[in-house]
Amino acid sequence: MNNIDKEQRNELIKILDALIETIVIMRKEQKDYILAQNEREAREWITFLKEHEDKEELKSLENEISDRFFYKFDVQVGNSELDNRRVELMEMYISKSNDFLKKY
Repeated sequence: MNNIDKEQRNELIKILDALIETIVIMRKEQKDYILAQNEREAREWITFLKEHEDKEELKSLENEISDRFFYKFDVQVGNSELDNRRVELMEMYISKSNDFLKKY
């Protein structure tokens, strides 16, 4: 089995944790269905990431996150610094995951 390095996996978990925290703060300031959906999906992703370490499985997670980012997450919910941070974290996750998993 080709597993991801523990340190790399922890780095991805930290990014998703920061994403969830950012979305939670945003939801306190504005009630928006997109944010509720984003938070629910991010929680599902982090659960999956914590339960799996096989690179092939995590590559499928990266693909799902990329699809969601380009079709849902990249929609600006507001013009706030938090919204920009939310988008930056998604981009960071996709980039790091791609770097960590491209040689599986």
